[in-house]
Amino acid sequence: MKIILSGTPGVGKHTIATTLSSLFDKVTIVDINKIILSEDLLIPSQKRGNHDVDIQKSLDFLTLLLSKKEYQDSIIVGHLAPYVIDPLLVDLAVILRRSPYELIKIYEDRSYSQTKISDNIVAEILGIISYDALKNFEFSKLSELEIATGVLPSLSAQKIVNMYMDKKQRSFGNIDWLPLIQNDPEMLKFLK
Repeated sequence: MKIILSGTPGVGKHTIATTLSSLFDKVTIVDINKIILSEDLLIPSQKRGNHDVDIQKSLDFLTLLLSKKEYQDSIIVGHLAPYVIDPLLVDLAVILRRSPYELIKIYEDRSYSQTKISDNIVAEILGIISYDALKNFEFSKLSELEIATGVLPSLSAQKIVNMYMDKKQRSFGNIDWLPLIQNDPEMLKFLK
C-alpha cells in the first residue's frame, strides 16, 4: 500500500499523515521534503543563493527508496509528489485542498513573505497540484479532499481510508475556489 498526500503548503498534509499512519497500524511516513534536503537533491537556482529541486535525481532516488521492502507500505507526503514519485508505485494519490481564506491566515501565522503567500494562494486557487497530479497519475488513483479548520484530522484520515478501500469513495475535480473568490477584490489581487 502506497498512499500519497499532496497539496499546497498549509493544507494539513503532515497532520493528516500522522493520523492516517496510526489508522494503518503505524505505517511509515515518507516526507519528500526531508529526503530531498537530507540527500541534497538540489541544484543551484537562477536566483542568487537559492536552490531548486533536481526533479530527475529526486524521482530516481525516491523510486529506489520506495521499492525497498521496508517502504512496501507507506504514506508519502509532500507538495512535490506529482513530480518526484513514480506513478506506477502508487495505489492512491490524495490532493488535500483548503480554502484560500484559511490558507492566508496559516501563511501569515507562519510569517511567509508576501511573494510566498501569493504564489501558494494562486497555486491553490488554480488547483495547480491537482492539475499536475492529473497529468502524472492514473485518474482512478486520484482523489481530492477538502480540509477545513474545525474538522478533526481523524475524520479526514478516515475518509482517506475509505477512499483507499473503496474506489467509489474517490472524487476528483469537484473543488473549485474561483466562484468563492470571483467577487472579492482582496482575493482577485492574487490572480493579477
